[in-house]
Amino acid sequence: MEDRKDCLLIGEGVSVTGNISLPGTVYVYGDVNGEITAREIHVGVGGKVTGDVRVDLADIKGEVMNSIQVKETLIVRATGKISGIISYQSLEIEHGGMIDGKIEKVPTGKVLSMPVAATAESR
Repeated sequence: MEDRKDCLLIGEGVSVTGNISLPGTVYVYGDVNGEITAREIHVGVGGKVTGDVRVDLADIKGEVMNSIQVKETLIVRATGKISGIISYQSLEIEHGGMIDGKIEKVPTGKVLSMPVAATAESR
C-alpha cells in the first residue's frame, strides 16, 4: 500500500456493512458486506467481500462472493476464491485459486454492465 491517496483499508478483524465507492483502491483484510465500486480492489488472505464488486483491477487472495465485474485484469491468487457472477477482460489464476459460477470474458472496449441484486428496500 504505497500510494495512500484515494484509498481505503479495511483491517483484519474489522467488519463493514454498506456500500463503498471511491476513486482509488480498496484493501480488504476484514469483512465487507455490501457493494464496492473503485479503481482497484485487493482482498488479502482472510479478507472477505459479500456483495457486488465493480473495479478496473482486482487482486484476490481472500474471498469474493456474489458478483465481480473487472474492466481490465482479474488476478486470483493461490489462496483466492471467487463465487458468483464473474466478468473480466484479462484473467490470471494461480495454482490453487478457485472460481465458481457464471464466468464471462468481456471483449476489449465493451462497456460492462451487470444487474444489481435486489436490495431489501426494493422488495
